[in-house]
Amino acid sequence: MEENIENNQNSNGHKCTCKTEHWIKFALVLFVLFIACYLAVYYVLDQMRHAYYMPPVPMQNIDRIINEQEKMFDSMGAMPMHNSVLMKMNTPVETFKDDNENAYKMIIDLKPFNNSPNNVSVDVQKNKVSINGLGEKSGKHSDKVYSFSQSFVLPEDIDTEKITRKQSGHKYIVTMPVED
Repeated sequence: MEENIENNQNSNGHKCTCKTEHWIKFALVLFVLFIACYLAVYYVLDQMRHAYYMPPVPMQNIDRIINEQEKMFDSMGAMPMHNSVLMKMNTPVETFKDDNENAYKMIIDLKPFNNSPNNVSVDVQKNKVSINGLGEKSGKHSDKVYSFSQSFVLPEDIDTEKITRKQSGHKYIVTMPVED
């Protein structure tokens, strides 16, 4: 029997090639597995390349679109309201930095707020200013309410202890010095 094993023959007298066939099958399976993994990684990387590195699609006629939007916003200067009253899109607040005084100034038009600074609330924090105003007009057949709210973020911190407020005619002037 030992001679049959050494000669790679079985009991029927056929030559046994089991050992060599297993290694060939294993090598072929390993090769196919390697090719499949390579193709899978290639596919995933190709999809990522298309998703992340695709150049942006150039927008055509962007100038025309921007001009049309500007015309549309320009025509919105007066918007009709539900009772056919025209509301102008003007803000009653003007802000600027006065370099001579090293302070920010806000000039608030008091006409929409019944010419009273009591109808205007100015809340100043470190670098944020919030303005709220409310004005009412009573007419013969209707009452109109004007409400305004806006916040400003300033690039520098404000010295909240040195803020001054004064009324000058129809204007309410708030001076906010910058911290040193």
